[in-house]
Amino acid sequence: MSFFSRFVQHSVKGQKNFERARSAEERGEYAKAKEFFELSVDAYDHYLAQQRDKGKQPFPSHLVMAGVGFVRLGRNEDALTVLDECIRRKEIPDAYLHAGYAAAKLGRKDDAIAYWGAYPAWIEQPVIHEALREVLNSLRQDRSSLDDACLVMAQAIHRQDKDNAKLRKGTPDQHTIPANRGY
Repeated sequence: MSFFSRFVQHSVKGQKNFERARSAEERGEYAKAKEFFELSVDAYDHYLAQQRDKGKQPFPSHLVMAGVGFVRLGRNEDALTVLDECIRRKEIPDAYLHAGYAAAKLGRKDDAIAYWGAYPAWIEQPVIHEALREVLNSLRQDRSSLDDACLVMAQAIHRQDKDNAKLRKGTPDQHTIPANRGY
């Protein structure tokens, strides 16, 4: 830890480490991604506590990044808490995906269906939309377990991220494809 790092805001540390974790995931470096998610979540834990102590609301983008990190580290109750708050305040697609995943991991089938079913139609993420259709139909008809649904969704998110990365590299205006689906 450098001398100046203590002057960096927790929200900035959380965001930078979240971005590093997502980049490591994209490269397939999952152990490195986990390290960065741990750093991100630690910073967001401090940030969220600070905001509560000051009576302020955290930015929805910080809530979704914290929630995604919580999910990646298996802190599903914490994830649902921050992702629910995010969803109440702003429609960020990844909040719905990861809240559904967290609910499914906690055995809350109806909640998982509700979150995944509310995934915004406006976001152009065809791999995710197709996986959601399949998963929701399977869950509603009791043809699939929640663990199987989580696996399908995790694989779909990974494939969609890879497709998005390819599209970003091939477009002159790299802002046309959302790197993090809205946050």
